[in-house]
Amino acid sequence: MDGRTSSHDSARRLALATAAACLAFGVACYHYAPVPVDALAPAMTVKLELSAVAVDRLRHGPDSVARLVDGFTLSGTVARLNADSVVVSVPTSYMEANVRLKTQLHDVALLRTDLQRVSQRRLDRARTTWVSAGIGAVALASTVAVLNGGKSKGSTPKPVDPPESRAPVVPSLTAP
Repeated sequence: MDGRTSSHDSARRLALATAAACLAFGVACYHYAPVPVDALAPAMTVKLELSAVAVDRLRHGPDSVARLVDGFTLSGTVARLNADSVVVSVPTSYMEANVRLKTQLHDVALLRTDLQRVSQRRLDRARTTWVSAGIGAVALASTVAVLNGGKSKGSTPKPVDPPESRAPVVPSLTAP
């Protein structure tokens, strides 16, 4: 194994560790915390658990709205609040001309009585601190491993030269 293969393996390990750390960082920092329906405010990112009546009404409504409901949940951002209803903007993504990813917002009007449970997306500071510390430790360890492991830990021995061989002297058959 030469120095390039060792360096390539170290770089691959570093890339995998970085990808795993980024995935953990993206997932670990947010969670959904329950909030009362009265505490809803515009621009809140929420996950709503709907009643069976609301799900049935949405599923029998326009097709674009029916696709937004996942089981009994609907996720989006609170757009407007009225005395007896809530309007939630639900984002959907689609490819425009198979080139560009576009996001479209669908407004879904719901009665407050249709909401069984409301959860707000919140930043978890303690978990974020621990994940950040873990990412820093992984990055530091990876950097040290690449810097120390990327160098050759010795040299490849020089190939042994073949022994000199001389043709044996054959006495001539002719007399001088």
